[in-house]
Amino acid sequence: MKQIIFAGGIHGVGKSTLCQEVVSARSIKYLSASEVLKWNDINTDVKNKKVLNIPDTQKRLLDGLKATVEPGKKYILDGHFCLFNKDGEAIPVPMSTFKQINLICLILVTGVVSEIQAALERRDDRAYDRAALLTLQEKEIAYAKEIANTLEIPLFLFEKHTTSLKDLIAQIHESLT
Repeated sequence: MKQIIFAGGIHGVGKSTLCQEVVSARSIKYLSASEVLKWNDINTDVKNKKVLNIPDTQKRLLDGLKATVEPGKKYILDGHFCLFNKDGEAIPVPMSTFKQINLICLILVTGVVSEIQAALERRDDRAYDRAALLTLQEKEIAYAKEIANTLEIPLFLFEKHTTSLKDLIAQIHESLT
C-alpha cells in the first residue's frame, strides 16, 4: 500500500516549511529523512552536507521508515533526490531507495539558488558554493523527473515564491484519493 509522499529539493530550499503547510491542510504525518535516518548519529558536524556513504544512509532511511510508518496512515517525507558525496559531487540517491519506499507521488521544491545560498549561510554560519548548489538543484530536477517516469507516479513542481500552495495541496489531495 502506498503511504508516502516524497518532497525533495536541495538543502535550504524550504522543504520542511512546505511539508508543515501540507500537513496542516491534510490529515497526514510529517517525517524528515534526516531524523528518520538519525543524521546526528552518523555525522559529527550535522551542518555538513557531504555524505560519506550514500548507500549506507539510504539503508538507514529505509530501516527507519520500516520502524516508523504505521499501516493505514499517510505521510509526507522530506529529503533529497541527490546528495553531495564526500568529495562534494552531486550524486543521485539510488533508484532502489525510491522503489522500496513505494511512493504515492513526488514533490520537487525549487527556488532561486542565490536566495537559498544566503539562507543556508545564515542558518549554518558557513559559506556555501553557489555553483555547487546550482548544479545540485539542476541534477535534482532531472532526477526527480526520471524517478517519476520510472515509478509511473505524479511529480508536482513547487517553485518557491511562484507556485500556489493552495494548488499544490489540491493536486496532492487528488493523488491521495
